[in-house]
Parts: sequence; structure tokens; C-alpha cells
Amino acid sequence: MKMNRIVLRGSGFKQSLLTVWPFSAIWVLVVVLAVSVIPIAMMLGGIVPPSLHGDVWFFVFTRVPAITLAVTALAIFTTTRVAGPFVPLKRAFEDVKRGDMDRRLRFRHADKHLRELETAFNEMMVVVRERIDSRGGPQAEA
Repeated sequence: MKMNRIVLRGSGFKQSLLTVWPFSAIWVLVVVLAVSVIPIAMMLGGIVPPSLHGDVWFFVFTRVPAITLAVTALAIFTTTRVAGPFVPLKRAFEDVKRGDMDRRLRFRHADKHLRELETAFNEMMVVVRERIDSRGGPQAEA
């Protein structure tokens, strides 16, 4: 018996968010540490004259949060673009594993570079379905 279920199409952002965080965290950590630690180290190391210490602290407390937000947004966007296509691919594999031989793969419209993979998967599923039907269904395989 095949169960009908609702499949939400879209960017896959919510599903790919779990994949995004480890990569985003690395980006954010490196940039925030570099942007905040380097000026403070330069100030403490005597490279920045004492007359500019106020400017360094102003930069650290005002610009670093803005840079952190910008880098976080950029990290989430770029890693989502990379990780996003894996969501429908993983779902398709899981559906086929559960026995849904009518499963078709559809990537986001923005993932035009993956159209060949989408077409190949869908053609493969047509052939698999035909072979199962020619053998008399899944019961004939057991």
C-alpha cells in the first residue's frame, strides 16, 4: 500500500540548515576572531600608538558585530547553496529505499547545473519501474 504524503517544494533551506551550521560556524569563527583579535593584539603589542587605542576599541565594539552579522549571512547563504541540492537527493534515495518506485527527483530551479543528474535519476526510475512490472511486481522478486 502506497501512502500519500505532502511534499513541500522549495529551497530546502530548513532541511539544509542542519548541514549548514558546521560550515557556517567555521567561517564566522575565523572571521570574527581575525577581525577582533588582530587589532587588539596589535594594540597590546605596541604596533598601534596609544593615541589610537580609543579608535581600536571603537572599531572592536561597533564594527565587529556588524561584520559578524554580515559574515554569518554570507556563510549561511553560500553553504545553503552548496548543501541545498543534497536535500532532495537524499529524500529521493530514502523514498526509493522505502519502496517508492514511482519517485521522481526535482531540484530547485536555481540548480540548473544538476539537470543532467535529475534527468538520469528519473530515467533510471522509469527503467526500474518497467523491470519490476515485467517481472510481475515486487512479490516476484522475493
